[in-house]
Amino acid sequence: MSVRKFCSPALPGEHPLHCSSSSQCEHHWFYDFRVNQKRYRQTTETPNKQLAKSIEAKERSRVLEGRHQIRRQPDITFRAFAETYIRDHATVNKRSVERDEQILLTLNRAFGSLILHEITAHRIEQFKRDRLTGKWRGHGYKTAPKPLKPGTVNRELDCLRGILSKAVEWGKLLDSPVRTVKRLKVDNRWTRILTEDEQIRLLNACPLKLRRMVRLALIMGCRLGELLALRWDDIGEAELTFLETKNGRSRRIPVSPAIKAVLDQCPKTRSPWVFTNARTHEAYTVNGVAHTFRRALKRAGITTGDVSLHTLRHTAISRMIAMGIDDFTVMAISGHRSVRMLERYTHPTTARKLEALTVDLDGQNLGRTENDDSKEAGGRREARTRDLRIANAALSQLS
Repeated sequence: MSVRKFCSPALPGEHPLHCSSSSQCEHHWFYDFRVNQKRYRQTTETPNKQLAKSIEAKERSRVLEGRHQIRRQPDITFRAFAETYIRDHATVNKRSVERDEQILLTLNRAFGSLILHEITAHRIEQFKRDRLTGKWRGHGYKTAPKPLKPGTVNRELDCLRGILSKAVEWGKLLDSPVRTVKRLKVDNRWTRILTEDEQIRLLNACPLKLRRMVRLALIMGCRLGELLALRWDDIGEAELTFLETKNGRSRRIPVSPAIKAVLDQCPKTRSPWVFTNARTHEAYTVNGVAHTFRRALKRAGITTGDVSLHTLRHTAISRMIAMGIDDFTVMAISGHRSVRMLERYTHPTTARKLEALTVDLDGQNLGRTENDDSKEAGGRREARTRDLRIANAALSQLS
């Protein structure tokens, strides 16, 4: 127990810390103690020493009971627990462990030295604000800091949420402060699609190995991570298999003549991966390929700033839909599990919209002729609607 007084300044000629009435003065007692290396100090608002001791004991009891979000246990910093999280959970249960390790380089700068219970929702909101306004320079970067997109900040918050949730599950924290922190709103409904001219210019501007990756991505609509994880053992005479997919389900793709022509150009080395770094004999990383891809965009004159590696996937799937390929075939190639996800890839052209608007009062289409082909208009063919109705009817009978 420790209570003390901080008496007001004495009269001239007296000792600055001396109070003439000593412990019997009317000044209030203060409690001052530490729990888990955190200091708690406040006034008891009473000049009665015994009552002050009682108040101090109750406050200490409240702290030890966890009402200040701590427990009777040794302190652990966020950096130390994050290492435990990566070692005992992420490496065993998550495929995104490398991404989590990269994000932790940023999270440790903000929360690494803090005790777990010192991380509050307010601190996390400040972290969001600083990342969005570009007050932090990226790890390893020497250039001026740049504002981050909301999607990037959300991924950092998701990583922080996973770590602190596991701390609660393992008994290191009473409650996760991220639980009350909202994710930032991301508007990703608009999808950038490369034109035919942009595709040709991009392919010509890419180095040889990147050109093969880009060409395969534009043909199959696969994700870059799936392409980089592709091994020679996964490629057969008639089909290839993506084993490491986003949804965890393997996906088989028939080997068309266009795909076979690209794969035949890839040299087979002692490495098991199709796309291998010649220096390390390891598979290329997404970050390394993305850096080379951005340089190729500049050489191709595509400087709109809204083109990324994932744009290749959007372009390929949109092309399949515009050709009139039925939804279930596109889903089997792209790996989507619902028709609703394909709505993002439907982009009616101006000609297709005009065709829909040129209808007279009798319901006849005035802008369509017998020789019109919906494929040239860039939309879905009328036959697709009938195919979907038949498929949906069959599914309803099976269920």
